Amino acid sequence: MLMASAAVSHAAIVNIGPLNSSYANTVDFVGSFEDTYTFTLPSSFSGITGSYIGVDYVGTGLATSVIFGLGSYSTPTQSLPLNGVVDGFGVASYSTTFALAPGASYWFKLSGTGDIGSYTVTLAPVPEPESYALLLAGLGLMGVIARRRQSK
Repeated sequence: MLMASAAVSHAAIVNIGPLNSSYANTVDFVGSFEDTYTFTLPSSFSGITGSYIGVDYVGTGLATSVIFGLGSYSTPTQSLPLNGVVDGFGVASYSTTFALAPGASYWFKLSGTGDIGSYTVTLAPVPEPESYALLLAGLGLMGVIARRRQSK
């Protein structure tokens, strides 16, 4: 029989660096965990989409919290809207998209308590609106070219 102790059984600081593309990480835990992730948002992006899913394989419940901040994780300068506690019977999840200042450094901390389980965190940068406009213009141009070829 496993006994959960009061101490955190898994704690890590993960430096993702510049978040130029999608990032995913899966972590196994026994008892409690408290992991901090740090990253910088490059200037070509306007925000991030993040998701988290945790599973307690024993199924007696998983309580987790997600805290997000700007600046150094040791001395946060600002809290962002992604604060909350997600509780579930064996499964906890959270997903959101929000705007962030390009070029700034951010951190988020996942902490929780369960029996034996794992969690997966995924981050993906959101392109600037100009990138979408350029993509749509290119698709429109391809449509015009295809239509002109068809009519000849």
